[in-house]
Amino acid sequence: MRAAGLMNAAALLAALVAAGLLLVASARWVAAQPMFDFKRIEVRGDLQHVSAASIRAAIAGRLKGNYFTMRLDEARRLLETVPWVAQASVRRVWPNRLLITLREHRALGGWGDGRLLSDSGELFVANVAEAEIFGPLPEFSGPDAEARTIVARYYEFAALIAPLSLAIDAIDVSDRRSWTLQASGPGVSSTALELGRDDPPGTLQRRMSDVVASYPMMAAHVGGPPARIDARYANGIAAAAPSRAPETQARQVRP
Repeated sequence: MRAAGLMNAAALLAALVAAGLLLVASARWVAAQPMFDFKRIEVRGDLQHVSAASIRAAIAGRLKGNYFTMRLDEARRLLETVPWVAQASVRRVWPNRLLITLREHRALGGWGDGRLLSDSGELFVANVAEAEIFGPLPEFSGPDAEARTIVARYYEFAALIAPLSLAIDAIDVSDRRSWTLQASGPGVSSTALELGRDDPPGTLQRRMSDVVASYPMMAAHVGGPPARIDARYANGIAAAAPSRAPETQARQVRP
């Protein structure tokens, strides 16, 4: 009796295994049918530099699978290698459509090694000429780890010097984290601003505020927009005469 029961259980188990294998094989057969191959790829997003055609060209022959078998993470990683693509999301739409949503980098300026710096502090590779469709961009340089800090400081300093009708043309951060800015304005030649290190924290903000407060007096004292301003002194600010002037000696002005 016991042997018969074991035989029945074994037969039932074998039948279940066979049914499972048949189900898996059927599912694979259905999934492989041509009707589930992607027939349409839609690209969405607020795009200026990336076109749907360039995305299709970039993924042609490189995306594998259909509605059931495509690995969306792999597709997303592939799309994020396309120039100007900052972030991608990929979604299947029944039964044979692929929906791609992209977010582009917004270039804030150039980076010292030829890359671009986005307004969110990301470094990326793209055609610089495409980024400068509205005019030259500011130039930035420094350790890669400082990229996000440079972006934050750029907006902070740009707001501080805006009342002087000046704009930031460049920011350089040395390996020792010493900050130098270049600023100019309409009809105003470039001024180099030496701010030094943010040590202790808050030093850069204070020095930049002192420069802005003292700028009109410095410009009057040296005969025009200074060619160079050094705010690293503990007891004052050094300003050099405009480069067009015959004398370029530095003079110290207390803020």
